[in-house]
Formats: sequence, C-alpha cells, structure tokens
Amino acid sequence: MLTPSILASIRATPLLSGSWHYIAAATFSVCNRPDAIPVLYRYAISHDARLPSSSPTATQDEKNAHVTASYGSEDESMLADTVGSDPEKVREISRQMREALLKGTALAGLPKTINSLIQLRNATPHEFREDKPLRQAADQVVEKEELARGRAFWDQVYGKVSTRVLSQMDTAYPDLAQYAVQHVYAPLLSYTGILSAKQTSLVVVACLIPLDVNPQLKGHLKGGLNNGATVEELRSVRELSMRICELCDVKWKEMPANI
Repeated sequence: MLTPSILASIRATPLLSGSWHYIAAATFSVCNRPDAIPVLYRYAISHDARLPSSSPTATQDEKNAHVTASYGSEDESMLADTVGSDPEKVREISRQMREALLKGTALAGLPKTINSLIQLRNATPHEFREDKPLRQAADQVVEKEELARGRAFWDQVYGKVSTRVLSQMDTAYPDLAQYAVQHVYAPLLSYTGILSAKQTSLVVVACLIPLDVNPQLKGHLKGGLNNGATVEELRSVRELSMRICELCDVKWKEMPANI
C-alpha cells in the first residue's frame, strides 16, 4: 500500500512539512491500519532527520516502504535506520508520533491506539523509546490543575459556544459531559508538553475524518482556527486524511466537512 511514491506524496502535502508524519500516523491508526505506522516512521526518519551530509538512497526508500512489523516483536531488523541522522530530530519525530497516536485514543478508542503504539515501539530504536510516563501521576493537586487546564482547553476549542456544547452533552447524559472534560480534555488533549494546542487540533481533525462524524468535524475545524491554525493548514490536513482514507478503503455517508 505505501509505495515510495505514495509516501513521497504524503510527505509533500502543502503546509504540513513539519507535521505530516504524526498527522498521517494518527489517521492510519483510526483507519485500523497499525501496520502502516512503522513504514511511516522509518520514512520520516530517513527523510526528515538526516544530517546535511547524509541523504536517503533509493534502496533505503524501498526498504522503508515495504518493511512490516510483528506485534510484540523485538526483531532488530524492524528498527528504523538512524545512521547519519540527527539524534534530537529522531527523538522529536518519535515523541510526536507517539503523542499523536495517544491523543487519537480520544477519537478512535484504546484498542486501535494500543495496536499502533506497539507497532511504533517495535520500529523505534531503543535509545528513542520512552521508559517512564511524561504526565505526572494523579494526586489531588495534579487533578485540580489538570481540570482547570482541561476546561480552559475546552473553552479555547469551542469558543463562544463552549458552554452550549457542554450543556448539550450534559442533557444527553450528565456523565458524558463530565467524562469528556475530566477524563479526555484534562489529562489528554490539553497536555501540550509535546504537541501544542494547534498541533493537537490538527491531529483531532485528521482523526475525525475517517470516523464520518461531520457534526464533530465541523466543531473541531473551527476549534483548529481558535487554536491558531490557518484555513489553509486545516484544508491540507483534511486533504491528507482523506487521501489516507481512500488508501485504506474507508467510505463516508457524506463528504467530510470543509472549512
């Protein structure tokens, strides 16, 4: 599925030169194609983390495009080739892809995220894996700070209609509104230690497109603007996500909303 030419076209999506890899990873995860994650990762390392004196060869492109990874495997041949790469850039790409996949849990659910993160871990060289949580363990102080941060992020995304949206969810089922803010926005989406608010919005938009949920997509397209994305950036994310959906044979009842 992911030939060198397709990978090159995904990477060349306008306005997404620094974000294509984690946006594409999140979309493939929602489309239930965790097998694509190692391929994307290796390609990103080969092309976006190379030192000026090093460049990927055609042979490397072919290897990156057709590699597959086994669930739970520790096969060293599946690890990304980081020879000639900038270690800090490799670390950044690794963290961004992990964080985008984790944040996708809020949209696609835990099972898909587990499968995708296992695949990514198996493709990540040992020195670039995480060995401890980046988020603090919950206690009363942390929870209070997270709740305030989560509500602030909610209000930033939904702007003038934030209270109305929360009220609609509360009317549907009071526990729904409470869960969304306290357990999704607070600890997960509002955490900006790796992906900024704007970058998080781009990931959310990309994840919503394969889910075929236009009411939420419309809200988060506007939320992306509220978090600092431009109309052109959001359209590029939509284009990239729709392209990946077509590769994965995802169908929609209606075309994804645009901005």
